[in-house]
Amino acid sequence: MDHLENDVAALRALIEESPTPIALYVGPEMRIHIANKAMIYGAWGKDTSVLGQTLKAALPELEGQPFHQLLDDVYRSGIAYEAKQDPATLIIDGRPVERYYNFTYKPLLTTDGQVWGILNTATNVTELVLARKQIVDVEAQLAFSLKAAGIGTWDLDVTNKSITWDDRTKELYGFNRADTASYDQVLRYMHPQDRAVVDKAVRNALDISSGGVYDVRFRTIGADDNKLRWLHCKGKAYFNEKGEPYRFSGIAMDIGAQISADERLRSAEQLTQLALENIDAGSYFIHLPSKDITYTPLFTRVLTGKTELGLERDEFIKHIHPDDVIVRRKAYELAVSSGSLDFEARYVWKDASIHWVRVLGKYTYDDQNDPVYLSGIVQDITAEAEAKQEQRKLLWLIENSTDMISLMDKSGDLTYLNEAGRRMLDIKVLHEDTRKRAAYLMEAELDRVRQVVDPALLTDDRWSGELMFRNTNTGEAIPCFVTTLLLRDTSTGQPLGSASVVRDMRPELAAQKALIDNEELFRAITTASPAALWMTDAEGSITYVNDIWLNWTGRSFDEHLGQGWVEAVVADDRALAGERFVNDFTQRVFHESQFRIQHTDGTRRWIVCTGHPQYHVDGGFKGYIGACVDISEQMHLQQQKDEFIGVASHELKTPVTSVKAYAQVLQTMFEREVDDKKALMLSKMNSQIDRLSSLINDLLDVTKIQSGRLQFHDRHFDLNDLVLEVCEDLQRTAHKHQLITDLHSTAPVHADADRIRQVLTNLITNAIKYSPSAHSVTISSSMTDTEAIISVQDHGIGISADKQPKVFDQFYRVSGSNQHTFPGLGLGLYITAEIIKGEGGRIWLSSVPGEGSIFYFALPLSSGQSIVK
Repeated sequence: MDHLENDVAALRALIEESPTPIALYVGPEMRIHIANKAMIYGAWGKDTSVLGQTLKAALPELEGQPFHQLLDDVYRSGIAYEAKQDPATLIIDGRPVERYYNFTYKPLLTTDGQVWGILNTATNVTELVLARKQIVDVEAQLAFSLKAAGIGTWDLDVTNKSITWDDRTKELYGFNRADTASYDQVLRYMHPQDRAVVDKAVRNALDISSGGVYDVRFRTIGADDNKLRWLHCKGKAYFNEKGEPYRFSGIAMDIGAQISADERLRSAEQLTQLALENIDAGSYFIHLPSKDITYTPLFTRVLTGKTELGLERDEFIKHIHPDDVIVRRKAYELAVSSGSLDFEARYVWKDASIHWVRVLGKYTYDDQNDPVYLSGIVQDITAEAEAKQEQRKLLWLIENSTDMISLMDKSGDLTYLNEAGRRMLDIKVLHEDTRKRAAYLMEAELDRVRQVVDPALLTDDRWSGELMFRNTNTGEAIPCFVTTLLLRDTSTGQPLGSASVVRDMRPELAAQKALIDNEELFRAITTASPAALWMTDAEGSITYVNDIWLNWTGRSFDEHLGQGWVEAVVADDRALAGERFVNDFTQRVFHESQFRIQHTDGTRRWIVCTGHPQYHVDGGFKGYIGACVDISEQMHLQQQKDEFIGVASHELKTPVTSVKAYAQVLQTMFEREVDDKKALMLSKMNSQIDRLSSLINDLLDVTKIQSGRLQFHDRHFDLNDLVLEVCEDLQRTAHKHQLITDLHSTAPVHADADRIRQVLTNLITNAIKYSPSAHSVTISSSMTDTEAIISVQDHGIGISADKQPKVFDQFYRVSGSNQHTFPGLGLGLYITAEIIKGEGGRIWLSSVPGEGSIFYFALPLSSGQSIVK
């Protein structure tokens, strides 16, 4: 029995280390003996109260589902069970939720071969299953939509010049014969005045330099009924690697009604535009069969940020935020039955900023009660929507945090407590008694809070440390780690109260208590783990790997000992993997790295390796215990996501500098006219443009950098000219700071001018942001025999020597002297450094706290260029 208890204790440590959801059920009644957070909170949607319960009691919703029977079969037979993409209905947040899992039930045997427990691992694949179902739904909906809209489809065989078309397309050509016709035959039945136009459009589309786009309007004279029809055909040609077209297909639609109504609609549009401009709303009018759209200039400005005419409806649809496409689709589905369109969605402007738009519309029907026209208005409601959205996000994050989050008044009485806090303190409703410190803190801590914590908050605005909380009903002591921030009135600076994040340390302390020292027992238990497990000694040498790792690599146990594990890593990844492990091991911090191995099945597999430092009871360091998980499938999905973002980024590249400048010019004009309301609105718009465009562009660039797809379009250009252009643009918005240039002759450089513009903009705007009390920023240029050098100097807060090596890391942000952090994601300098490295240059800085910083970057001169001496 003692041996089994030791086994279970060791297994508990391994399970809690694993990022994969894992649980251990003991006995024929399937009692939950061990389960890690990934299983309890992630897979089951429960809390730690399920530990010790039978699976039937902990998850009653599984009754009627096959899992209890499967577990019983495994327990009785001793044969493992594995499932792929099986559905399971669980009660999450009080309601049934269907999810799909890949899971295994693996029996654990005693030394005499008897089953004493079952190890359950699970992977949530719900998103993958639902995505596949959605693809089928989308294809069916497309076919239905085409038929409902009266749109025909066609396909031109480029080699044989024969056209295959559906019944609707034949009908539009007045052609009641076979499903296939020759191109020349179809061309003969077009209006004589339009044949050359159509033929030219086809030939142009079949030329790869045109992009393969086909879009033309023309008349046909029915082959069988001699009837004149107006058609709108759109299509796309596809080319092979040699640039030869291999497919040409598209759609056809009747636009006769639109042609006849255009003149009448034009006059109506003018009257509507005049009325709507008075309420800052853009109007639109769509002929549904052809998708042709007429609109006011304000309509395109609301949806794209630019006042452009001549755009087609699809151009506007492309601006819808990907996450809101389904919102628009559902609104249109509802509008089919109601006759009215009403929805709110985000649109991505040409400058990459995101704006909330309200879309209203009404349908007009023909004699057969089919919708023919859709007309309505659009309004920019960004300010209103963002305020509501930010509030909802914050509340959701707080309520769903696993840590206790609370607000207190100046006396320390609770004014707010999130769900995690209510569970931990056993408080169902805040009332006069449960709000007091004496109710939720152990008595011995009250004096310490008054004498240590409160004074620290008043002097430093924050305090971190351990405190003993208490269960308000049972009185149980709860050891916690607390971070508390003082909240001050922004206008007076007077204290208003405090906010705290409290981490329950009981699980952490329990895990530390359960650490194992018996290596032989460790090895026996880890053979049941689905992850590759490893262990080192205090010097960093591998002392153990389990069978999973041996099976993956095909190498013997002894070959992995010491530093031999590195040989299992693909050669290109060895240096980085080894360096990262040594750095983390030296600092005694959590280790995480990713690398590839040559799997025994002949493939290269991506592995994520994690490890935690381990200590003896007396505090002495004894090495690391870690796990390796195969993430090849996730990496493949990540690659697909990056490819999608790469396509989307094409629409998110337009700089916002000119938009900001124009807005500030308008703001100045309104201020001169003493129109404070409009000037304030433009000021807020400037702030939103800066914030949104910066976040979007930074995130897109980071995605490209991480996937190795950050592209450079190098050309020769004068670096000084580029500096002057950037300074001129930025000076329009930098009213408080003067941008001073000190430029000396430099030879041309060969680099991506737009990327270097991005570098200059990042460095100059950083200099402005981090020197709020200064009035100037100096940009200088110089040259050596081989490099052109640019420096950006500010007179701001400066950076201490210990923080300077971190400024080019992802998500690192420099703190100010007033104990706050300047806004931003901390990506600008990381992106800047990656661009300079990508161009073969170098970047560095010098800084003195309180006096300012100078950031430098150098680019190699164009081939053959040097200083004339």
